[in-house]
Amino acid sequence: MKKGRCIFENFIRKTFAFFLTAFVTVSMSGCSSEALLEYLRDNNLADPASYKESSDKDSIWEKTEPDAGADTSSQNAGVSAEADKTENEDESDNASEADNSSDLQNDMGKTGSAEESGNASSGNSENEGAKETADSSTSVTIDIDSVNKKIDNLISQIEEETGRTNRSGDESGGDGDKGKDATTYFSDTYQNTQRKTIGITEVDLPALKAAQQGKYAYEHLTEEGKTLYVELLQIIQHRAEDVVVSTLDEETLDVVCSFVLSDHPEIFYMDGYTYTRYTIGGELKKLSFTGNYIYSAEEIADRQQKIDTYVANCLVGAPTDGGDYAKVKYVYDYLITNTEYDSQAPDNQNICSVFLYGRSVCQGYAKATQYLLNQLGIPTTLVTGKVNGVGHAWNLVYADGEYTYVDTTWGDSSYQKMETGDSSQKMPLINYTYLCCTTQDISKTHTIAETLPMPQCTSMKNNYYVREGEYFTETDMDAVGALFSRRYADGSNNVTIKCSTQAVYEDFINRLITQQQVFGYMDGSNNTVSYTTFDEQYILIIWLY
Repeated sequence: MKKGRCIFENFIRKTFAFFLTAFVTVSMSGCSSEALLEYLRDNNLADPASYKESSDKDSIWEKTEPDAGADTSSQNAGVSAEADKTENEDESDNASEADNSSDLQNDMGKTGSAEESGNASSGNSENEGAKETADSSTSVTIDIDSVNKKIDNLISQIEEETGRTNRSGDESGGDGDKGKDATTYFSDTYQNTQRKTIGITEVDLPALKAAQQGKYAYEHLTEEGKTLYVELLQIIQHRAEDVVVSTLDEETLDVVCSFVLSDHPEIFYMDGYTYTRYTIGGELKKLSFTGNYIYSAEEIADRQQKIDTYVANCLVGAPTDGGDYAKVKYVYDYLITNTEYDSQAPDNQNICSVFLYGRSVCQGYAKATQYLLNQLGIPTTLVTGKVNGVGHAWNLVYADGEYTYVDTTWGDSSYQKMETGDSSQKMPLINYTYLCCTTQDISKTHTIAETLPMPQCTSMKNNYYVREGEYFTETDMDAVGALFSRRYADGSNNVTIKCSTQAVYEDFINRLITQQQVFGYMDGSNNTVSYTTFDEQYILIIWLY
């Protein structure tokens, strides 16, 4: 930890202690202490209200006795300040999937910290009603609060004049240590100036909040939570360090930070954060936030330029009609076609893995989907949860006035084959089961985390199978015949039948497969048929070629 401020403090405090000791020595020796006491009184370091003039020529001030019944206890709180620096990991069920065929690694990353002791620069002292004995000599009450305020102001002035205003500490530590004691306690003036520099003063807050209106996670916060949200967003966007925020609760800080990241996939340059606890006498006074920024400003700019190029090339072909559904399907198809599932992909917890390398895991797929749909004006947020007990990520999309779920990762056959462990299994290049699906459908395989409340998605109007005429609520064999004809006409290599219930699904399998009625709908003289079933989703795929 850099200790520039502590050096100033120690020097000033030692100097003060020297003069204070000299004064006490003079007083106890019976010599006149008028000059020294006058200095303390003139600088508001001694409390003149607690004294009165005395007839004793050797004493300038005499301590006034407290009123009868007043508290005569005396407490001198130590001048101390501590801060605990904690590294936090995003606990929104984001787990690594490299070894278990899932793919959401911890969004906040690994960080570490160490402990260091040191001097602090803020505190208080109370001297209330100290009882004097009959033979008491001259005594003085020192206003420690005033002393510390003047010291702090002097330090700030020295730092201003010398240019030594960077009070951030350099620190390192190992995993598993969540705390770190700070060696400084920054002045309100310094911290307020720091907040002003990045635009989070009281004047700035209304405009910052207005800019976030409509974002899903943001709208699920209280007013206090929204204030913290925009504070964190500004700190992260400015890559600022050790900025005091408006909460004293570490859990609140963690939740709100996860909400910020859920709404903002463009934040690819931070993989975690640390916070510092500033305490006085064991009481928490302030909490500050520092993002774990993994790229320099130059690297961020270079990556952003490459991202912009990818996005421009992608969206140039986006449909301009067909409503939101057509745009969502376009992005779904584009990402799956141009991305391979790879648990070893670099930057696989952010959009860079998809936009720069074309390889990613579910976190990268989901954030890339969110980024592109937001660019098209379709509100999208990140959803986290678990699949088979392992962390996973997908999206909540507000399309054509309805909330629906989209899981681009599960639409990619490269992921499906890796998940099943059977690369020989026949399946379509793009699986549309998780394009605009309901809560009921996605809950068959996904468990949604409870950190951010999710709506009940019940609308089927934008479901892919409904849109494509492949959704069956009953065993309608005429509709099946028409579907076969359409798929032969458009050159598809399969016919997919999505059923509303298990009963309908089983009836189709019985008729088409067991009773072999499928051959009545197939062209040519085929005497064999290849098919794939997904029992949980009630899907039957019949391969035409």
